[in-house]
Amino acid sequence: MEASGSPEAEAKRSARSALLLVAMMAGTLFNLFHPHPGAVALVGVAAAVFLFRERWRLPPSIRRVSLALGAITVLLLPFAASPGESLSKGVAIGGLMASIISSVTLMARAALAAPQTGVVASHLLATGMRSRYLLVSLACQLFGGLMGLAGVSMLMDMASKGEVLVEEDRLSMLAAIMRSFAAATMWSPMFSNVTILLALYPGLTWATVVPLCLALAGCSIVLGSLLEMRRLRHRTLASPQPMPRAPLYRALVPMLVAMAVFLAAVIALAHALQVAVVAGIVLLIPLAVLVLHALQAEGPARLKQARGRLREDYRKLPALAGEVALFMAAGCGGTVIASVIPAAWTSAMGTVLATSPFLACFALMAIIIGLAFLAVHPVLTVVLVGTALPPAMVGLPVTVHMAAILVSWGVASYATPFSMIALMAHRYSGYSVTAVTVNLNRGFAVIYLGLAILFLGTIATVVRGAG
Repeated sequence: MEASGSPEAEAKRSARSALLLVAMMAGTLFNLFHPHPGAVALVGVAAAVFLFRERWRLPPSIRRVSLALGAITVLLLPFAASPGESLSKGVAIGGLMASIISSVTLMARAALAAPQTGVVASHLLATGMRSRYLLVSLACQLFGGLMGLAGVSMLMDMASKGEVLVEEDRLSMLAAIMRSFAAATMWSPMFSNVTILLALYPGLTWATVVPLCLALAGCSIVLGSLLEMRRLRHRTLASPQPMPRAPLYRALVPMLVAMAVFLAAVIALAHALQVAVVAGIVLLIPLAVLVLHALQAEGPARLKQARGRLREDYRKLPALAGEVALFMAAGCGGTVIASVIPAAWTSAMGTVLATSPFLACFALMAIIIGLAFLAVHPVLTVVLVGTALPPAMVGLPVTVHMAAILVSWGVASYATPFSMIALMAHRYSGYSVTAVTVNLNRGFAVIYLGLAILFLGTIATVVRGAG
């Protein structure tokens, strides 16, 4: 059932719901600064009231999944070793993920409205095929890292409409976008799996893990580029029509500088306050968006226009009801389910996996990707696996354990048929979901997973030997 009423009534309704999301973000921030059950309770109550008010926005598939996870959580909660602690941890994780997506969505809307974004994207898709994969992959680190799915959607839309000699080239561009966005989520603190996963590893910071994450992301880009060169090795390709570089540089340089300044400010603030990077993101994004809107405004009273646009951006946040429902259900479901798994089972599995870091990395990746093929949402899977099989149990250093989960989460997003990225690629390309996931990416996924296991297993072996 959809909400109905006058535009004024709908605007007021959206504003009230947006305030609930702001309350949820405030509770998350307070809990990051000073962990307290009251802050977690605020997050849970605000999320519950928000979802009740905006239940009509939930897509049927997400509604079914969320209700199923909620029912499982309620049924299993009495059997948890520490019911209150498990549920509280799940609410905190879900609130953290929902706060991140709510905050960075504000940034994505402002960035997409910037004219420089379209200029950079159009230049990328006008480059020659031999260099296009690499350039698109690098650009996706900017668009995906800064704008998330909104940036990916823009690139996919342009790739689907661009002229190609054969359809295989169009699929290649879609593959570059999917794989490179997954790589961006491994290191960028914006639309980022790494930021979400940090909630499972108390004491671990973004600055600590980002070198390893960047190495794995770079490996993905280099591997994809090499496979693309191999695909084109027997092709005779005409030189692309030259395009003036000045407009590209005028658009690209300010974007890179703005992103670098914002990330530096986030890291500096988080370091100064001794809190997680996500706290810096949630605190600084409203100010950054206000500045972007002011720069894009025309005529007098630019700051007034910017404040009005920022208010409108906040009023549109209730459209994220589906994401909030899924994150809260997955956070609570993952921690509660993990707490009721018999300790003897996980201990026995951990004993076997701890014999070899290569085996441990393989097992973590196989479980996450295997469950993704069964349509289990990756957020639930990573929370479940990360909680039930912690680093000490499987004999892995914390950073390696986290990296193994990150790699498999990224691969699951483009190599299995049930992810958001897969559905977007299907919609823009017109090919079946299986064609743009399993068929398109299976070779790349197998090689990349193998390299990641060797790389992470070697690091774990060296660390274990040094210890």
